[in-house]
Amino acid sequence: MFKRILVPLDGSRFASRSLKCAIEIAQKFNAEIILIQVEKPATTIAASEGSQADIRSPAAAKIAIQIALDADKRNLSKAKHYLSRKAREIKAKKIACSYQANIGNPAESIILHSRRKKIDLIIMTSHGKSGIIRAVMGSVADEVVRKSGKPVLVIRPNKKSEK
Repeated sequence: MFKRILVPLDGSRFASRSLKCAIEIAQKFNAEIILIQVEKPATTIAASEGSQADIRSPAAAKIAIQIALDADKRNLSKAKHYLSRKAREIKAKKIACSYQANIGNPAESIILHSRRKKIDLIIMTSHGKSGIIRAVMGSVADEVVRKSGKPVLVIRPNKKSEK
């Protein structure tokens, strides 16, 4: 039934909880696990004068862009290192596993990757935001559930033990 399982991770301890479930399902269905981590792009830091933050010189703009690109490289490198470690742990359990690290919008990247790789199931965690925080910040898990067109198993935090 499930041959390809996508597990989005963000490097947090809580997100890794989805791996336990993915491993159990992969073992039962002899499925492959595909890990993905999507880092939001670094924003350029603008020099500020008074209340308006903007970059007034091309040299300052170039430096700000380079700082952001360097931050993206560092974040991508950390993500790849983290995912490769997780993939080795999964492969040690005799489960096929691959990984992908991206810079971009997390929900959009997860959805696109699930379509490209013909994913049968997405297993991910939700950080359990609610109310105004969720309305303002949105939820990656909500967007993936609504827009992916794939079965999505969402693991929510245990309020007592996760905080």
